[in-house]
Amino acid sequence: MCGIYGLVARDGAARAEAVLPRMATSLAHRGPDGDGTAISGQAALGCRRLAIIDVAGGAQPLRNEAGDVIAVCNGEIYNSASLRSALQARGHRFRTRSDAEVLPHLYEEYGLDFVQLLDGMFGLALWDARRARLVLARDRLGEKPLYYAATPDGFFFASEPKALLAGGAVADTPDWTALALYLRTGYVPAPASAFREIVKLPPGGRLVLEGEGLAVDRYWEVAPLLAAPALALDLDAAAETLRAHLERAVRAALVSDVPLGIFLSGGLDSTAIAALARPAVDGELATFALGFDVPGFDEREHAALAARALRTRHRTLTITPELFLEGLRGLVPLLDEPLADPALVPTFLLARFARSEVKVVLVGEGGDELFAGYPTYLGGRLSAGFRRLSPGLRRALAAAAPLLGAPRGNTTLRYLLRRFLEAAEAPAAARHRAWTGCVGAELLTAIAAPGGPLVAPPEPDTPPARTEVDALLALDLTGYLADDLLPKLDRATMAASLEGRAPYLDHHLVEFACRLPLALKLHGLSSKRVLRRAITDLVPAAIRRRVKRGLTVPLAAWLAGPLLPFARATLARLDAQVVRPEAVRALLDAHVAGRRDNRRELWALVMLQLWREACASS
Repeated sequence: MCGIYGLVARDGAARAEAVLPRMATSLAHRGPDGDGTAISGQAALGCRRLAIIDVAGGAQPLRNEAGDVIAVCNGEIYNSASLRSALQARGHRFRTRSDAEVLPHLYEEYGLDFVQLLDGMFGLALWDARRARLVLARDRLGEKPLYYAATPDGFFFASEPKALLAGGAVADTPDWTALALYLRTGYVPAPASAFREIVKLPPGGRLVLEGEGLAVDRYWEVAPLLAAPALALDLDAAAETLRAHLERAVRAALVSDVPLGIFLSGGLDSTAIAALARPAVDGELATFALGFDVPGFDEREHAALAARALRTRHRTLTITPELFLEGLRGLVPLLDEPLADPALVPTFLLARFARSEVKVVLVGEGGDELFAGYPTYLGGRLSAGFRRLSPGLRRALAAAAPLLGAPRGNTTLRYLLRRFLEAAEAPAAARHRAWTGCVGAELLTAIAAPGGPLVAPPEPDTPPARTEVDALLALDLTGYLADDLLPKLDRATMAASLEGRAPYLDHHLVEFACRLPLALKLHGLSSKRVLRRAITDLVPAAIRRRVKRGLTVPLAAWLAGPLLPFARATLARLDAQVVRPEAVRALLDAHVAGRRDNRRELWALVMLQLWREACASS
């Protein structure tokens, strides 16, 4: 894994000499093991390297035999060995064992279609000197980031916006349309970025810059898979095929020349990954878990149970409010976009904790979105029954929602019931956003400064799908997973110079899972039905039967307690030309008094302010 950067400009060499060192320095956390650049005509490509494969000899950029096709890549190409063998059979010669060296040779053979042959996670750039063509591409699900800016001075790209800003080609002017979406959802959705002049290449995106023409397309999309006819498989056949996909994906993700471990929560997804990895790892398998000394939020016991069953070398980190704040302050300067997911900070702290022993970790991201693991999917089904109640009863129940108060737990029945009732009658996509988002549309309008830049965005459309729940899965795969969970994983691990790999996001596995009938995922009140069947012999029964919890932070209680002084001071610094100070104070006061749980709204505003301050000081 690395940080890549570069440019195409009429004065390429001269501009590169002035700009590339600043871009490289800004990405040092992504690649502490080395820095390499290549200048060819109008183009310059660079890479800050975190050495994982061919540690000694795999420095980037990488070239073809003639030296006129140059590539840099952030991520891992899991099928590089088979691609290399096929290319060697066609006469191609390789200089290193780097997985990324297949890129220039694949491009020579297949042109722009080369990216469709790649299995893995990547953000890559390739320069074809003969055609004066730049190609950018991003992996199918969005595990690795890639940003770009087309300016009068040239075209610039990088793994993170900070490198584009450091190069001086673009201004740090906020994109308030994107930031309004951030306040609604908790993240900035692609192709927008938090900056007006910077664009985020979407997952499965490919960009071609040639002459004066710039074209962006999608070489792969996940949403249509959930609208295509379902596979005709029974539970046992589906579980058998899924098991084969999982075994292959985990084997591919284990390839590494450096120490490797697993983030183990004690949940179904990560325990299955660890169980599949254990027999393939020589010696002890290192696993890492975190927890909180707060009832209802601590998964250390379940992680320890899984570790004992799998005989791993297990390490645990306890997150206190003080450690949380220390991690937040260390992480915020590295964030280029606000992200309201409070799990960002514990993920960073766990990555930093694990980095003392390993350089790569496998994670369970993607399992919930593929196999309907979140309570919101069950809520989508229950809402249909709710809408069949009489209008008077529905109104009475909805009116009673505020009376449920502000429970401090994240998974209490009161909390879930209140969230359900407040949006149960909305259309599917709007209902899902209300259940999973941060600042509601009405509240955003109420707290926005009159005449200010914040305007509530329109509600999303419900994508076409086989069922309503499949539509919600499509929304989460293209939104929450792509723009929240995966950026969280990338930023948190890269801030610690650690590579995170998500075997569930193997695109062959994803294509199979998305074509499965919903009945193989949701069954009664149970989720992940086919996954539980597929790993029955691997995972302890106590973990297979666990109710979904996930990495949740005791934020509601902390914002009313140990984090209150920090939150109050941060919120007080919000720009009065953007939000109404008295409205924000009212949100905090209601939360502290226990009248309403405003944890999501408050944290989104806190992270917005911290991001703006980080931009101003960089």
